[in-house]
Amino acid sequence: MRRLALPIFACALILAGPALAAERPPEAEIVDKLNDPVFQDDMVATMSGLMRAMMDLPVGEFAAAIDKAIPEDMRGDDELADIDPDATLGELTRRDDPDFERNMEDKMRQSAMMMGIFASEFGALLPKLRSLGERMKDRLDNLPQDDRFE
Repeated sequence: MRRLALPIFACALILAGPALAAERPPEAEIVDKLNDPVFQDDMVATMSGLMRAMMDLPVGEFAAAIDKAIPEDMRGDDELADIDPDATLGELTRRDDPDFERNMEDKMRQSAMMMGIFASEFGALLPKLRSLGERMKDRLDNLPQDDRFE
């Protein structure tokens, strides 16, 4: 009998696989994806690429145009007029933070991990939220009818 136990158990698992998979909620795949380090790295790489492209965006002329548009009596301590007309967004951000790109990438990596954690925790709450929604719907459906409000 012991010899048959393992093959029978294996067959039962194989046959139960599709049924078990069907019971898995659809959002579980999203939760898995957001917690996958490879997916997180790809997401960070994509966002970093977009960020690097934005850092090459010329903003000097835009700053000069804004400076001209602000009336003298409304100007603050901003030094828009001091910005080189050929300046890029990257040059301006590095002026205040020389490690801007590295710091931003670290923050994006943390954000990607936080999204996975949030998705996991929220996914755990979904059954309770669905149950709450069903109870509320049942209670609302069973309210006494009052013709005055129709």
